[in-house]
Amino acid sequence: MPRKNPAAPSPKNRLEPYRRKRNFGKTPEPDSAQAADGGMSFVVQEHHARSLHYDFRLEMDGVLVSWAVPKGIPEDTTAKRLAVHVEDHPLDYGKFEGEIPKGNYGAGQVHIWDAGIWEPLSANWKKSFEKGKLKFRLRGGRLHGSYLLAQMGEEPNWLLRLLETDAEDAPATLPRESPQFIEPQLARVVSSVPSGKNWGHEIKFDGYRLIAVKSKSRVTLFTRNGHDWTEKFGSLAESITSLAEQDFVLDGEAVVFDEKGRSSFGALQAALKEGGRISFVAFDLLNLGGRNLRDLPLRRRAEQLAELIGDDGERVRLSKIWSAASGQSLFQQACKHGLEGIISKKLDGRYLPGTRNDWVKSKCRARQEFIICGYTAPKGSREGFGALLLASHENGKLVPRGKVGTGFSDKIISELMEKFQSIRRSQPAFHTTERGVTWLAPELVAEIEFAEITRDGSIRQGSFIGLRQDKSASEVRLETLSPMKKSTVMNLKITHPDRVIYPGLGVTKLEVAEYYEKTGDLMMPYIAGRPLAVLRAPERISGDMFFQKSFTRHIPDGVKASVLEDGSEIFSIHNTAGLVSLAQYGIIEIHPWGSTVDKPDMAEFLTWDLDPDAAVAWEEVLGAAFLLRDTLREMGLEPMVKFSGGKGLHLMLRIRRDHEWAEMKAFSKNVSAKVAAMNGNRFTIVASKAKRKGKIFIDWMRNGKGATCVAPWSLRARKGAAVSMPVSWEDLANAPQQGFNLHEPPQTPAEWLKPQAQRITRAMLEEASRFAL
Repeated sequence: MPRKNPAAPSPKNRLEPYRRKRNFGKTPEPDSAQAADGGMSFVVQEHHARSLHYDFRLEMDGVLVSWAVPKGIPEDTTAKRLAVHVEDHPLDYGKFEGEIPKGNYGAGQVHIWDAGIWEPLSANWKKSFEKGKLKFRLRGGRLHGSYLLAQMGEEPNWLLRLLETDAEDAPATLPRESPQFIEPQLARVVSSVPSGKNWGHEIKFDGYRLIAVKSKSRVTLFTRNGHDWTEKFGSLAESITSLAEQDFVLDGEAVVFDEKGRSSFGALQAALKEGGRISFVAFDLLNLGGRNLRDLPLRRRAEQLAELIGDDGERVRLSKIWSAASGQSLFQQACKHGLEGIISKKLDGRYLPGTRNDWVKSKCRARQEFIICGYTAPKGSREGFGALLLASHENGKLVPRGKVGTGFSDKIISELMEKFQSIRRSQPAFHTTERGVTWLAPELVAEIEFAEITRDGSIRQGSFIGLRQDKSASEVRLETLSPMKKSTVMNLKITHPDRVIYPGLGVTKLEVAEYYEKTGDLMMPYIAGRPLAVLRAPERISGDMFFQKSFTRHIPDGVKASVLEDGSEIFSIHNTAGLVSLAQYGIIEIHPWGSTVDKPDMAEFLTWDLDPDAAVAWEEVLGAAFLLRDTLREMGLEPMVKFSGGKGLHLMLRIRRDHEWAEMKAFSKNVSAKVAAMNGNRFTIVASKAKRKGKIFIDWMRNGKGATCVAPWSLRARKGAAVSMPVSWEDLANAPQQGFNLHEPPQTPAEWLKPQAQRITRAMLEEASRFAL
């Protein structure tokens, strides 16, 4: 049924449902009892509640008629968005930003995403709206176009569509304004680099954010909080002044580059104290010649900024914007070279103060500010203190965040101890049972790099980077991961989705889970219903890793634990969901048995591992693979080949489950011996390291009950995110020696998905047995 006309007066106050859902003694939302006189405003609020959504509100007859739009306001004409009609809100709500505390209706952060005015596209729009349809135009800071709201069936579901974008994506005449400090636009942390042609990507610099304002031939340098730091940066302001005769407002970063061209926060702090060459990297232009540019799309602001900066100078540089297609590669390179990460920005976005969806940051390693609240006594040879106790604000209270005891030079310890002298206090600033601590007033802000936030809210593996003088303690909040990308795969929640598993590439835990979701169907013929051994890397491949062959407790979803007749405890999976659940447990490598759970004593897959000495040329490894293949073909058997994910190759042969492992182990050994006998100078079947020098070891010992080999398409817990990738025999000769990695498209020939069982006959076994050792 169509909804009642929202523009018509209701017998009840239209804000009663709004008030009924809220306790205004516990929420900062506006407490309005009556509709008010107004105009035709609209507002879109970004709402981080249980899930991220956008609240779209149109002013009608003194209230804001409201819809929740889970996937955001459509910005192209092909997108269709569900808009769920909710209770009317008071006009004051159009200005509301802040935190709705836990336990309250709609708990979470609210930010204004856009605001402006709207106008109906027909004179009788109220009657049309009463029937469930409204066409209107938005004129906002970022939304400019004609839209349709149409009811879909019964309340509360509506459809929101963009009908047409205004011909001009920004005002024809840019408004005049005096150059002055502008609150900077901020970026939120996301779990992975966003994709799409509308994103541009920049290196994240490690310095102090500055707003440079040139007015009347003089440049003033402001911190992100509006503090004047011009004097602190010495001659840098003069270098910026010389960019142009016009007035301007720049957004950028003050940095010091090391000998490798990387920005260093520690070096910047040293330069501020002791003198040194500080550069300014400009990444946005907010005002030029007394004209406000902030309503222009970023791509147009970037063009004018490039003209203003010109060729990179000694002290003022332009931040390069990489295209959308380069985002993931740029992030991997940033992590590989020890940088903090990258910033991604929507190219059609306007410049709006505060944290928005338009700018996001992808970090190679977690890093943010915490408040120093105390220190422990030093141990061993260290003087001054042992570790700093940290905290951050949450719902108006200081919350302890653990300790940091590394990253301090003797000089830094001495400087910190000097600062601590005047802020000592007898009691902690938060509730704690910690003993043996010298407590401090919560005034100093430190930037800390760390591995993760634990379940109890403390940092783990923290390292001190430096003091932040440009941020006050009252600003420090725990920086939470924003849902730019899902943190679930196949409806399974991936905890710590942004944890970097492969530090050199920036590959996260979520990406590992997504890789196994993508390749699961390919892997199932080789791993489903088989006992598994797995290699776990709970933190990252450079941390502690261990093999696991059973789960006695905390069994992942989709994993079946069982006991074989001989008493062996094993586990298995049967579908891709089970594979993804292993990834959630930090499992990187999958190593199946060559037999199944129901017939563990009967061989089904045989494997030969060609493991070359470092001195052996790749061409010889290829030759060995073809030689072994031809030997098996002479017996009427057709093996497949795959990269090991290391330096060698694996040949796999599927057989009917007619033979026990003892028989098949002898068979595989004899086949290996036959190949090795063809060139004793190049091949060996002896595992001894001393006898393998300069040779290829044909490893036949993976063929036995309980023996395993890494599965086709399994990741390897090695640098480069290598994959044990199958290849066709036709492609093997031209395949890269280094093999393939996680970012390579999976190969999917049908014969590998459904391998035909080969029959090993008694005659074949007798033939092979003639090649006795």
